Amino acid sequence: MRFRFLNKTIENRQFDYTPMYYDERKEMLKQKKEFYQKVENGELSADERRAVLRENLRSEYRRSDYRKSANRTSNYRILLLIAVLVALGYFIFNGVDQVDTVVKKLW
Repeated sequence: MRFRFLNKTIENRQFDYTPMYYDERKEMLKQKKEFYQKVENGELSADERRAVLRENLRSEYRRSDYRKSANRTSNYRILLLIAVLVALGYFIFNGVDQVDTVVKKLW
């Protein structure tokens, strides 16, 4: 009994850990379901309506920022494509021998 620590086998330590995962889309859907159930039952207070309105405005603002950046990048691509087409048209109408002179002027 005295030397029990010498005979004791080592056991694995087990931790009680459950990983958490947050899904923003799922949370928003859950909130919308609760909102529409309250609207259907007539249990919606004025404060809750204001909170839902604020959240809708925030989400619309985020979407508008994304749309603006997407429009900006597509506009840059269109301008680049137009510039390339104008350059190709210039060289086609003026002849390919003009390419060397333009390249020499640029460099």
